[in-house]
This record gives sequence, structure tokens and C-alpha cells, in this order.
Amino acid sequence: MKVYFIPGLGAKCNCFKFIVLPKGFEKVYIEWHLPEKNDSLCTYVQKMAENIDQSEPFILVGYSFGGVIAQEMNKFMKPEKTILIASMKDSIQIPGLFKILKKMKFATWFPMKFFTGKKMLSYAFIRSVYFNIKPSNNQKRNQIKLDEFMVDLDSDYFKWSIEQIINWLPEKECEKIYQVHGTKDIVFPFKKIHNSYLNTKNQGLEIVEKGSHLLVLELPKKVNKALEKILLDK
Repeated sequence: MKVYFIPGLGAKCNCFKFIVLPKGFEKVYIEWHLPEKNDSLCTYVQKMAENIDQSEPFILVGYSFGGVIAQEMNKFMKPEKTILIASMKDSIQIPGLFKILKKMKFATWFPMKFFTGKKMLSYAFIRSVYFNIKPSNNQKRNQIKLDEFMVDLDSDYFKWSIEQIINWLPEKECEKIYQVHGTKDIVFPFKKIHNSYLNTKNQGLEIVEKGSHLLVLELPKKVNKALEKILLDK
């Protein structure tokens, strides 16, 4: 069965390079493309979905902002399962920072040029999101480098993406939705993720201890184990 992977904001699909699926499952990557001037999140997602073969069973995996995209695809597609890695699925899980930025209308007035390219604030911002802890020995062995998986961010694309993610509100929880989340994630704090599972005893949530927002590269073995459990669970 094909498993379609959607990366996070500004990330290339090679952020999944250490992800290994169980036998019988095939990784397929869906890369970002620049939104057109009048694209809504709905029209943008429909264009991304053109790369998905719906004539056969499939599974969606969305990392970070890619998790939002995967959930939007569920509005007009029927994946066998939807798996969110370091993302959010309901109002309880929305980070407090996102609510503040939304109230401030951040994306409408802040000069996005500071967050594009590979210099100055852009580098500091992206690094703070994806590299919020000191590199582990495992990271050093795998030679994880920022430029390996980050794209050059077009200012219009970044502004559009920020507007979409901070204004996104889940309308209805997807069927057969699962989450893989690290306990050290600073973008989507684990406490908020965990709080939304209090009444279900963590059913559907795979916890990656000490995993940050970059858990797909930092702790791929743990992520692989979590994905295997979800994929093989019937």
C-alpha cells in the first residue's frame, strides 16, 4: 500500500529520509509547490492531492504543517489512515503562540523577507523551530544539516503558509486518525497534545520520549517503530 508523506513548512521531503516502513508499504513523497495568488487552503490542497492515486487504498502521513494539509485532504478523499507527526488535530492542541499571532494578524504586517532565504533572522527562526536542542550523538552521526532538508522560502509562500496555519481550525476529526508526537516539541507542546487524549487513555497517540519537533531526523528508529505499530494495526 502506498503511504504518501507531506513535509512541514519550508521542508523538503528528504526530511523523511530515515523513515523506513514495514514490508508491504511504499513511501511516496508529495513536495510543496508555490501557491497561486488567489489560492485558498482548499484549492491549494486539491492541487497537492492530484499526485495521489485514489484508485487504490492509500495512507496519508503529514509532518507539522503537512498534518494540516493531510486533514484537509480528508474532506474530499478517503485514506485508509491519516497519521500526523508533530502536528495538531483539534482546538485543544492549537499552540497558544498561534492564537496570539492570529489575534495580532501577524502575517499581514510583519515583513516576511526576514524569514526567507538562508541568512540572518530566517536562519535563526528556522533553526529555533527545528533545532531547539543541542545535537545528539545520533544527529552528529547522521550529519543532520539545516540546508539538507529546508527549501529557500519565497516570501509570498511563507506569508501565505503562516496565514493558513495560524488561522486553521479543525471542523471535524478525521476517521482513523493517529498521532506521533515528541515530548520535547516546542512548536506543538506535548502537554496540549496529551490533554486532548485524557478521555481516551492515549488511544491513537504514539509518544516519542525526548523527541523534539525534528523527531523524524533526530529519533527515526522510534518514529519508525511508532509508524509500524499504526500501519500494522487493524
